[in-house]
Order: sequence, then structure tokens, then C-alpha cells
Amino acid sequence: MQVCPIKVASRAAKGFVAAVCIIILVLEAWTSWHERSTEMDESFRATANMALALSQHADQALDEVDIVLKAVMEQVQDKRLATTDNERLHNFLVRNVSEVPQLAGLFVYDEKGRWIASSQPVLETRFNNSDRDYFQHHQAHQADTTFIGKPIRSKSTGHWVLTMSRRVSKPDGSFGGVVLATLDIQFFERFYHKFDIGQQGAILFGSNDGTVLYRRPLLADSMGKSLAQSPLFQQHIKVQEAGAVESRSTQDGILRIHGFKHLANYPLFVIVAVSEDEVLHGWARHAIVRGVGIIVLLLAICYGGTRMVAQVSLRERAQADAVRAQAELEAMFELLQTQSRRDGLTGAINRRHFDELLEAEAARFARVGGAFSLLMIDVDHFKQYNDRYGHVVGDVCLKNIAAAISGAVQREIDTVARYGGEEFSVLLPECGSAGALVVAERIEAAVRARAIPHASSVEGTVTVSIGITSITSDEGFSYLPRELIESADKALYQAKEAGRGRAVYREFPVRKPKLAWSA
Repeated sequence: MQVCPIKVASRAAKGFVAAVCIIILVLEAWTSWHERSTEMDESFRATANMALALSQHADQALDEVDIVLKAVMEQVQDKRLATTDNERLHNFLVRNVSEVPQLAGLFVYDEKGRWIASSQPVLETRFNNSDRDYFQHHQAHQADTTFIGKPIRSKSTGHWVLTMSRRVSKPDGSFGGVVLATLDIQFFERFYHKFDIGQQGAILFGSNDGTVLYRRPLLADSMGKSLAQSPLFQQHIKVQEAGAVESRSTQDGILRIHGFKHLANYPLFVIVAVSEDEVLHGWARHAIVRGVGIIVLLLAICYGGTRMVAQVSLRERAQADAVRAQAELEAMFELLQTQSRRDGLTGAINRRHFDELLEAEAARFARVGGAFSLLMIDVDHFKQYNDRYGHVVGDVCLKNIAAAISGAVQREIDTVARYGGEEFSVLLPECGSAGALVVAERIEAAVRARAIPHASSVEGTVTVSIGITSITSDEGFSYLPRELIESADKALYQAKEAGRGRAVYREFPVRKPKLAWSA
């Protein structure tokens, strides 16, 4: 039972249309995924850059507070705190708090934790701060460095503050008290609210032990909470100076892109996080619109594709034939071009291409100078070889000679050419006389190693005579290729006259430029 050709064509058309639809779907899926990846990459860069900016802002703000702390230290250092001029010190503290916006207050405590001076209008004496972490830290450590404590509620105001403190040492080096600066949390809050992080984004300011110093938005348990056991802290923040990662928050369970950066001068870090859902919201909406468009397009292709597939198939076949014919022509042209440069018998460069290469080398030599050598090689008593063994065996002999020469010439820039009948030539760019003599010796040895019988030769085997000429000069010297060939030919004739089977070197005469003399 024969299948109707029309039905076969119909099935082929439907298969073609189905393939086009699949390709469009794959391309659209790849494009959509690529756009999603681009959105994610841009978010990674944006959060990392924002974290860098916030860390630099925090560094600058803390540096300014530390400068104030050092100035207060100068006022109280090496003095008995109880005898310090409290009125003058109070005015000094008030003035600094008014000039530095991030400061909430400045305080000086003695070695018992009692209040000696503060920037408040009235000095509180009913409080003792010896239970604070910063006081206990300086009491136990003699290092003259700034200590940043956990966020605390101020005993005097009840507001959340960050603390920066320095140790006051007595003249004998023993613990003498603490100079404390409290930083207004709202200072950071006002600055962080300038950044657009979306509805579900977050900005977190923390210490290197994982303690949260501030978070936007501020949750009920944010202040002082520890992130030390969270995967984000353990796997990234703890081991890297800066970076951007995707992680799910342990506080609210939202998947976010986190950019983080450690401060340059303090053991603190800043995290900027944006919700992945908000980052991809625009992409998702765009993908839905494009998806609807793709569905409409596919329906149109399915409707009209079966009507046009026959014409398209004919055009594709014609185009494929044309491309195949062009490729065959190019391959044939390349083959002909290669064959036109090679000697058909030996496979060496032919005389015409040899002349072209020699002309090019002469032009290069005139530009840059250097060294260049030419070898002219003649098979000894080859006419007698042909007369004795015949031309067919003579052709085989020439092939062996060409193979021996090519094997002895080892550099890729060197060229072996068949100059004529039984003559060969070797171009040796960037090669002086010493190198040319070595190559000639290798060629002689390679030919002798072939041990081609030659009953009409004195040695009993085929040998070659070699004429060598070299030229060495600086740039600007030019020569005619035929002059170089004539010099090598003269050396070749000398080798033959000397008994053949040897190499003779002849220096190419370099003409000195004539000097113009004035009377």
C-alpha cells in the first residue's frame, strides 16, 4: 500500500512548524532566564556598592567620634579625675556634642564607675556604670584602643544608643576610669532611610562578633541580637572582607540578596539586603507579557506555516546547494593555489614561489637588517645517474634528496625549494654564516645517510654539492635577489671544482654607502 505524497508532505510541514515552535520556545526561555540572571547580577553589584558606601559613611562617623574621644582624653589624662575642673570639662563636652551630629552624649567615669562629668545639663550622681560592658572591658584591658560596645538603653534618657569608649589611665598606668561617647541611633536611621531597598529590604549594622547594632526596619528583638550562628555570618561575613550572596534571613524568613562590607577602621560590618521577589518583580511581569505574545506568535506560525513550508523548503535547498558549491570552489581554489606553489614531483616549493619569497625577504631585510643565508644544492653526477638508471628511478632519487633536505632543515621559517632539474635551494632567514654551515653539514649527512646507490659516482652513492652565501647588515641595506643567487652559485661551482660532495661558503659582498665629499 503506497502512502499518498500529499499526506507525506503534510506531515513534513507539520513537523517543520513544530520544530520552529520548539526553537522559539527554547530561545524565549533562554532569553527570559538570561534577563533574570542579568537582574540578579545587577542586584548583587548594587547591594555590594551600597554596603561599601554605608561602611565608608560609618567609618567616617566613628572616626569623628573617636577624634572627640581623644580630645576628651587630653583633658582628663594624667590628672586626678576627682580634682578635674568639672565646669570647664562640662562646657568642653557640651560644645563637642553640639558640633558632632552623631553624638548623643559624652561622659567621664572614674575607676569606680561613678559619673565625673557629662554633656548633660545636670550631672547625674545617682547612677553607677561599672556594670556596663565597656567599663568592664577597659578595666580588664590596658590597650589604648577604642572599644565599641553592644547597643544599650541610656540610663539617663532611656533611648537606645551605641557606645564608643577609651580607657583613662592614671600616671602609674593603673585603671583610672572611662571616657564614653554615645551615638544616636537615629543618626544612622535618618541616613539609611535615604536608600531605596524596597518594602522587604533590610540594612543591618553589626559588630564582628555577630551582634546587631542597628537594623532597618527595626524589629522588636533587633537591637543586640546575635547573628553569630546564622549561615550568612558563619559562611560569608565571618570569613570574607566583602561580598554579595543570596541567603534566607533567620529573622523573618525572606530570601534576600545580601551585600556586605566590613569597616576599614573598626570591627564592624554593614549588610544591605533586598528581597529577591521585589528584585524580580519587574522581570516577572515582563516575562508574563512576553509569554502571552509568544503564544500569539506560535498560533500565527502554526496557522500560516503549513502554507509557506513548501516554498521555504525549496529556497533552503537551493541555498544549501549554492553554499555547498561555493565551499567546493573555495576548497578547489585553495588546492590549486597550494599546488601552484609546490613542485609536483618533490613536494618542495617551486621556482616561481621561491622567487617571490626571496623578493619578500630582500624587502624585509632592507627594513630591519639582520642576517640571511641562502644555500644552493646540486645533486652530483645526476645526468650520469639518469643515463644509468633511467628517469623513473631518477625521479625517485630526487624525491629522496628533497626529503633528506627537508628533514635536515628544522626551523619552521626555513624554506626548501626545487630550483631546477636536480638543483635545490634553501632560504634561511635570521641565520648567519655559522648557522648556515651547520645546516649544510646536516643536509650532506642526511643525503649520505640515505645511501642511494650511484655506480657512476666515485663514492658509489649519491652526494650533493652545496654553495653557501650569507649577508649580515643593519637596516637600510638593500640587495638584489639575483645578486644573492649569483653569490651562492659561485660557491656551488667552487664546491664542484673542489671535488663535489662538499659545502663551500662565500661571504656576500656588502657595499658600503658612498660618502659625499665637498670641496
